[in-house]
Amino acid sequence: MPSSDNDISSSGKVAAQNIRVSDKFTDFAELPSKGHCRLMKAQRYGIWNVLKGLKPEYTADKQFVQMLTKEYTLMVGLNHPNIVRTYGHENVPELGECIIMEYVDGRTLADFVRENPTSAQRRQVAKELLNALAYCHKKQIVHQDLKPSNILITHDGDHVKIIDFGLSDSHEWAILKEPAYTKAYAAPEQLAGEEVDNRTDIYAFGIILRQLLPKRYGRVIRKCLQPQREKRYSSAEAVLNDIKRTDSRRKWIPIVAIVFVILIGLAIFIGRQLVQKEEPAVMIPDTPAIEHSDKDSLSVEHNDKDSLPVENLATKDFKQQTKPNVVEKPVVQENVATNSDDELLNLYIANIKSELDSIQKPFDEEIESGAIVYSETFFVHRAITLYKILIHIEQRRQKLPRDKQKIFRQHVNDSWFDMVKSYDEYDSVYKSYYSLHSEGKMSDEEYDKLNEEFDTETSEMLRLGHLYAKESRKNH
Repeated sequence: MPSSDNDISSSGKVAAQNIRVSDKFTDFAELPSKGHCRLMKAQRYGIWNVLKGLKPEYTADKQFVQMLTKEYTLMVGLNHPNIVRTYGHENVPELGECIIMEYVDGRTLADFVRENPTSAQRRQVAKELLNALAYCHKKQIVHQDLKPSNILITHDGDHVKIIDFGLSDSHEWAILKEPAYTKAYAAPEQLAGEEVDNRTDIYAFGIILRQLLPKRYGRVIRKCLQPQREKRYSSAEAVLNDIKRTDSRRKWIPIVAIVFVILIGLAIFIGRQLVQKEEPAVMIPDTPAIEHSDKDSLSVEHNDKDSLPVENLATKDFKQQTKPNVVEKPVVQENVATNSDDELLNLYIANIKSELDSIQKPFDEEIESGAIVYSETFFVHRAITLYKILIHIEQRRQKLPRDKQKIFRQHVNDSWFDMVKSYDEYDSVYKSYYSLHSEGKMSDEEYDKLNEEFDTETSEMLRLGHLYAKESRKNH
């Protein structure tokens, strides 16, 4: 299809004289700066840069010239997405000797916080800041002046860019160590004029984290701000790992509660499904206890190895408000020698209540003894118990012929549903240890211990959940 000369969609070469990209800096604009340095924004090759030089009154001072050279030498070797990039060191007529740096389209951390960002945005900033610090520290560079005005947050994506390494030190520049800092963010060793190390930056990060997320990482903040550097985190990676662990534990709490609700919902759903369908009644004879070998037993045993963990919290001032009705019946087991499917079904139905009671008994004992004090423990232990009961029911069901399985489920449903609903009143009894720690009512040591237990128990809950899903798919 032919096109006219005026058709703007036509292909063609653009005349070279119409493209004008200067190899010199143009469009200078002064940027606010304090101290001995002068900052200018300028374009070259169509790209904005920041030029950092000395104010006129300092250009003849060799010490300040050396400091500028030191900053360039430190920064030019840094290549990290959360650290402002340094391109070169040049003599620019409008400014003199200066460092050529990346221009960051953003705002300071202080301005970012004033915008009231979300918790997720704040956490991203904290983690990116730690990643950048870890990178610097591996290169033996300590920033020494970490503060909100030296941390830029990009408008595109809210990413961190650390700037101003003018006070930074490395082994190569030990001769130019400057006892300068911003007092509000200075570590005790800086104020005392002592040697600094990576833990000096970690102290400043602790102050910044307290401003970013004052209610989320109380323990992490306190450890960062220890007056004695030996008691602080040894590295930025250690701080980051602790923050990630804290975030992970916070995620588990609602997951456990959701699992518990799902289990209750499952019981209600099964109950409604069975009520809607009329099934023939099954005659259940009076069945005496019949012994058989452990080898053929289908019931779940509960020895010390299999019992749920009981926390040693006897020193807690905990007064039990309610108690469940604990049914202590011996487990009645079937005679495996029976040849009748109907007899086996009847035996299973007769035995199931006492078998489920035996699975629930360790959990009841925890409540009776006052071993369960916190809501996190209650929900995860209850979910573990319910999963064990469901698994046992499924394993029983699979031993029956297909035509008997639905009848079996119908008759065990009442026992299962009663057990699910028997602990409703406990939802409001126990306090959250996470909340207690956040409010400063629990020590860091006890909080760490409870978190370790919670991680272990949650992993067990998930394992049982997967096992139940596997068992419930059989014979379907």
